[in-house]
Amino acid sequence: MPWPGFSLRVSPAAGAWNITGSGPWLLAFMLTAIILMTVCGNMLLIAVVFAHRSLRCTSNCFLVSLFLSDLMVAVVVMPPAMLNVLCGAWVLWPAFCPIWLCFDVMCCSASILNLCVISLDRYVFIISPLRYKQRMTPPRALLLVGAAWGLAALASFLPIEMKWHSLGHGRGLSFQCRLRVTLPFALVASVLTFFLPSSAICFTYCRILLAARRQAKRVAALSHPPHPHPSLGEPSRPPSPGVAAGQRRLAHRQGRRALKASLTLGVLLGLFFSAWLPFFITNMAQAVCECVPLALFDAITWLGYCNSTMNPIIYPLFMRDFKRALGRLLPCCSSPSPRRPSPALSLSLRNSGEPNAASSTPSPLASDPAHPPATATDAVNLLDAEQPLLLPNQVDTLD
Repeated sequence: MPWPGFSLRVSPAAGAWNITGSGPWLLAFMLTAIILMTVCGNMLLIAVVFAHRSLRCTSNCFLVSLFLSDLMVAVVVMPPAMLNVLCGAWVLWPAFCPIWLCFDVMCCSASILNLCVISLDRYVFIISPLRYKQRMTPPRALLLVGAAWGLAALASFLPIEMKWHSLGHGRGLSFQCRLRVTLPFALVASVLTFFLPSSAICFTYCRILLAARRQAKRVAALSHPPHPHPSLGEPSRPPSPGVAAGQRRLAHRQGRRALKASLTLGVLLGLFFSAWLPFFITNMAQAVCECVPLALFDAITWLGYCNSTMNPIIYPLFMRDFKRALGRLLPCCSSPSPRRPSPALSLSLRNSGEPNAASSTPSPLASDPAHPPATATDAVNLLDAEQPLLLPNQVDTLD
């Protein structure tokens, strides 16, 4: 993924992939499989959102924008990049080279910025769950999506339109369409399109995890009423067997949810940084010394592209409503046993502005901690209802 603030170079293919025998066919098969998986996965999830009214909420607007940017990476960016790798040269129309580079920057940047917007949306829901519907209105959501795409477009098309770098094209099949980045612009572009968004993602997801742990402690405190004081004349009565069993069940489920919250955030952040951090480090190193072999640079670039393949797999994997909708369309994704309706979905839709979401009384935990649940069983149900506060978007719960 090249970046703006550079001089465009169509350079000789020295250092390109040196593959012989059956290697090119195997490489072509692998890259084609990546492209098809990315296209099918993102198209399927976009279709699922538009086909199911229960998914057409404000919060999922950001996910649709993410899937759209990843789909554009697969349709517009990956095929010419695959031809570059397999042919060792730019074999398409020479005038298409700068256009492809612009779309490369724009689509990859939009994918990263959409991930940042998704984390900010979940953070807004965490800090103000009862006012989320009023704060994150559909116009504001569209404004955030437009800002992400606008910044990505400015980082790609503007440098070419303003002639901030020189254009040059080689002839024949011995040249490649590549970019020679300069260190100042590589640093600025990397900070604006990766390091700042990734810092925001880490901050918001860590706050989500801390909020989940605080919520678990509050529910645990609500499920354990204070012990009576015999000195004050209060009778000492042990809890009933039903209440004690509910308290043990609550503690067990709290531990499992805390573990799953930590693992989920670890997977999301780990895959994101493992996909994009090597590219940005290599990109800045290339701007300093131009010592990175083209084959290694292409492999690291494709690792970043693969983030668009993983997004439609990882994010819906932790969302019960997406898995339920996919189960209706694909028999292989359906659950073998029926599951109870997810309270997380109803609460998330109610706070996201879903018109058909059933209205209900706000949760005592979210609105007034001074009103504890009546029993430990109520506390368990309350923790279920507050599950969207634990993980980004409508995550799956542990039964």
